[in-house]
Formats: sequence, C-alpha cells, structure tokens
Amino acid sequence: MAAWKERPRRFVEPPLVTHSECLAYRQSINKELRESSLQTQAAVDSLGPTNMSKHNTYLSYFAKKDTAPASSEHKWTYDRVRDEKTYDQDTPRDTYHAHHSESARKQCKVSLKTGWQVRSSQAYGWLPPLDEPTYGFGRSSIFMDSAMDNSHLRVGGPWTAR
Repeated sequence: MAAWKERPRRFVEPPLVTHSECLAYRQSINKELRESSLQTQAAVDSLGPTNMSKHNTYLSYFAKKDTAPASSEHKWTYDRVRDEKTYDQDTPRDTYHAHHSESARKQCKVSLKTGWQVRSSQAYGWLPPLDEPTYGFGRSSIFMDSAMDNSHLRVGGPWTAR
C-alpha cells in the first residue's frame, strides 16, 4: 500500500507553467529587485572603495596590527647572489627563507603571532588568570580540608583505642 506523497512546494506556488506566467512573475518582482539593488549599491558606496577591495581572508582578519612584513625579496639576481644572510645549519636545504621552512616549523622556531587566537594552542596566556593562586604559600586549600574524609590518615585522637 503506497502512501500519498504531497507535491513539492516549488511546483505549487507560483505556478510557472507557460511563458506568459513566467513573464508576469518576472514583471511583478522587477520593482523589488530594482529597489534591493539600489539599497545594495548605496551600502557599497557608503563603505568606500578601500573596504570593498581590501584583503579579507581568515588569517588576515586576525593579523597583528603594525607588524613588519614576513619577508623581503631581492629584486635582482645580482642582489640574491651577493646576499649577506647568515647560514642556518639546522635547515636541510639552503634557502633564503629559513624562518619559513618546514624544518623551522618542526623545531618550533616559528611562532604564530596573531592579533587574537586562531589556534587552540594559543589560548594559554591571552587572558588574565581567573584566580590568583598562592601555590600553597600562606593559605591552605579549603576544598581539600572540607570535602574529603581523611580521618583514616590520622594517628591517635578521641576515637582510637589507646
């Protein structure tokens, strides 16, 4: 016994079957499309051309402000040959960008410096501590004293047989 299946909503409203129905539907939403495009253009104009054309990738959103560029390239081959960059013996291949090599990342020589947390490993040290621990100096732990029964650890006392 097959159950009756309702027709999908896209075939019911609007019933665009003939050319004249499609044309009437396009004419009815034409004003709405024109108004929305005018509002969109006004919003784009209010933001300005610099905001619309700036680099907005995920990592550039979290980039640290006022930092030096990651690296500088030599323009001419002569400058590359005569470069005075020091040799890094920990890098397996001689490269101008030893700081950005795979071996530098594996040796943890490169830290990711961003304006805010991108990785979960960056969570440590960003915010002030929630409490100010004294590391056991000057104050005893209230939880350890009150929450646990350590009567079996004491020797002597009122309940022991002498």
